[in-house]
Amino acid sequence: MIIIFCITFTCGFLENVISNANPLPYEAIFNFGDSISDTGNAATYYPSMDGDSPYGSTYFKHPSGRMSNGRLIIDFIAEAYGLPMLPAYLNLTKGQDIRQGVNFAFAGATALNMDYFIQKKLIPPLTNISLSVQLDWFKFT
Repeated sequence: MIIIFCITFTCGFLENVISNANPLPYEAIFNFGDSISDTGNAATYYPSMDGDSPYGSTYFKHPSGRMSNGRLIIDFIAEAYGLPMLPAYLNLTKGQDIRQGVNFAFAGATALNMDYFIQKKLIPPLTNISLSVQLDWFKFT
Protein backbone atom coordinates (compact mmCIF):
# COMPACT_ATOMS: atom_id res chain seq x y z
CA MET A 1 0.00 0.00 0.00
CA ILE A 2 2.81 2.42 0.88
CA ILE A 3 4.62 1.65 -2.37
CA ILE A 4 1.45 2.34 -4.35
CA PHE A 5 1.06 5.67 -2.52
CA CYS A 6 4.68 6.64 -3.25
CA ILE A 7 4.35 5.73 -6.93
CA THR A 8 1.04 7.58 -7.20
CA PHE A 9 2.45 10.63 -5.41
CA THR A 10 5.58 10.66 -7.59
CA CYS A 11 3.58 10.26 -10.81
CA GLY A 12 1.21 13.03 -9.72
CA PHE A 13 4.12 15.31 -8.91
CA LEU A 14 5.80 14.65 -12.26
CA GLU A 15 2.54 15.17 -14.14
CA ASN A 16 2.08 18.55 -12.40
CA VAL A 17 5.63 19.68 -13.19
CA ILE A 18 5.50 18.52 -16.81
CA SER A 19 2.03 19.88 -17.54
CA ASN A 20 2.60 23.33 -16.02
CA ALA A 21 5.02 25.66 -17.70
CA ASN A 22 5.10 27.63 -14.44
CA PRO A 23 5.04 25.23 -11.46
CA LEU A 24 3.35 26.35 -8.26
CA PRO A 25 5.37 29.08 -6.57
CA TYR A 26 6.68 27.28 -3.50
CA GLU A 27 9.14 29.36 -1.53
CA ALA A 28 10.79 26.59 0.49
CA ILE A 29 11.07 22.86 1.08
CA PHE A 30 11.71 21.36 4.51
CA ASN A 31 12.48 17.67 4.04
CA PHE A 32 12.31 14.84 6.59
CA GLY A 33 13.25 11.24 5.86
CA ASP A 34 15.99 8.66 5.62
CA SER A 35 18.80 7.76 3.21
CA ILE A 36 16.64 8.20 0.13
CA SER A 37 16.66 11.96 0.75
CA ASP A 38 19.59 12.59 3.13
CA THR A 39 21.79 15.31 1.60
CA GLY A 40 24.60 15.00 4.14
CA ASN A 41 23.34 14.79 7.72
CA ALA A 42 24.49 11.20 8.34
CA ALA A 43 27.86 11.86 6.69
CA THR A 44 28.35 14.90 8.96
CA TYR A 45 27.22 13.02 12.09
CA TYR A 46 29.45 10.03 11.22
CA PRO A 47 32.47 11.65 9.48
CA SER A 48 34.11 8.32 8.61
CA MET A 49 31.03 7.51 6.52
CA ASP A 50 31.78 10.10 3.83
CA GLY A 51 35.56 10.39 3.66
CA ASP A 52 36.33 7.75 1.04
CA SER A 53 32.84 7.48 -0.36
CA PRO A 54 32.56 7.39 -4.14
CA TYR A 55 29.02 8.74 -3.82
CA GLY A 56 28.91 12.08 -5.53
CA SER A 57 31.80 11.53 -7.92
CA THR A 58 29.60 11.46 -11.02
CA TYR A 59 27.51 14.60 -10.53
CA PHE A 60 29.24 16.58 -7.78
CA LYS A 61 32.80 15.40 -8.60
CA HIS A 62 33.52 14.89 -4.88
CA PRO A 63 31.93 13.04 -1.94
CA SER A 64 28.54 14.69 -1.46
CA GLY A 65 27.22 13.14 1.74
CA ARG A 66 24.37 11.59 -0.22
CA MET A 67 23.68 7.85 -0.31
CA SER A 68 23.70 8.08 -4.10
CA ASN A 69 26.27 8.73 -6.78
CA GLY A 70 24.13 11.48 -8.22
CA ARG A 71 21.29 13.69 -7.21
CA LEU A 72 18.36 12.53 -5.07
CA ILE A 73 14.66 12.90 -5.82
CA ILE A 74 14.54 15.85 -3.39
CA ASP A 75 17.18 17.58 -5.55
CA PHE A 76 15.02 17.14 -8.65
CA ILE A 77 11.91 18.35 -6.82
CA ALA A 78 13.73 21.48 -5.65
CA GLU A 79 15.04 22.11 -9.17
CA ALA A 80 11.57 21.64 -10.67
CA TYR A 81 10.24 24.38 -8.40
CA GLY A 82 13.15 26.73 -8.99
CA LEU A 83 14.66 26.21 -5.54
CA PRO A 84 18.30 25.44 -4.69
CA MET A 85 19.43 22.03 -3.48
CA LEU A 86 18.59 21.76 0.20
CA PRO A 87 21.46 22.09 2.65
CA ALA A 88 21.77 19.35 5.25
CA TYR A 89 20.72 20.60 8.69
CA LEU A 90 23.95 19.45 10.33
CA ASN A 91 25.98 21.39 7.74
CA LEU A 92 24.29 24.73 8.38
CA THR A 93 26.49 27.58 9.47
CA LYS A 94 25.50 30.25 11.96
CA GLY A 95 23.40 32.89 10.26
CA GLN A 96 22.94 30.85 7.07
CA ASP A 97 19.83 31.81 5.11
CA ILE A 98 17.34 28.94 5.33
CA ARG A 99 14.32 30.70 3.87
CA GLN A 100 14.36 28.36 0.86
CA GLY A 101 14.50 25.23 2.97
CA VAL A 102 16.57 22.72 4.88
CA ASN A 103 16.98 18.97 4.69
CA PHE A 104 16.55 17.14 8.01
CA ALA A 105 16.61 13.60 6.52
CA PHE A 106 19.10 11.17 8.05
CA ALA A 107 20.28 7.85 6.59
CA GLY A 108 18.96 4.98 8.69
CA ALA A 109 16.30 7.10 10.38
CA THR A 110 13.12 5.46 11.59
CA ALA A 111 9.66 6.85 12.24
CA LEU A 112 9.74 5.41 15.76
CA ASN A 113 12.12 6.27 18.60
CA MET A 114 14.79 3.85 19.82
CA ASP A 115 12.74 3.24 23.01
CA TYR A 116 10.04 1.51 20.99
CA PHE A 117 12.48 -1.04 19.61
CA ILE A 118 13.99 -1.70 23.03
CA GLN A 119 10.58 -2.10 24.74
CA LYS A 120 9.40 -4.54 22.06
CA LYS A 121 12.71 -6.44 22.26
CA LEU A 122 13.33 -5.78 18.60
CA ILE A 123 16.70 -5.29 16.98
CA PRO A 124 17.35 -1.57 17.40
CA PRO A 125 18.16 0.55 14.37
CA LEU A 126 21.75 1.54 13.62
CA THR A 127 21.08 5.14 14.55
CA ASN A 128 19.03 6.90 17.21
CA ILE A 129 18.05 9.67 14.79
CA SER A 130 14.31 9.20 14.37
CA LEU A 131 11.57 11.34 12.90
CA SER A 132 11.04 12.98 16.31
CA VAL A 133 14.72 14.03 16.38
CA GLN A 134 14.34 15.54 12.90
CA LEU A 135 11.22 17.39 14.04
CA ASP A 136 13.14 18.72 17.07
CA TRP A 137 15.87 19.98 14.73
CA PHE A 138 13.16 21.72 12.70
CA LYS A 139 11.79 23.41 15.83
CA PHE A 140 15.23 24.80 16.68
CA THR A 141 15.94 26.30 13.24
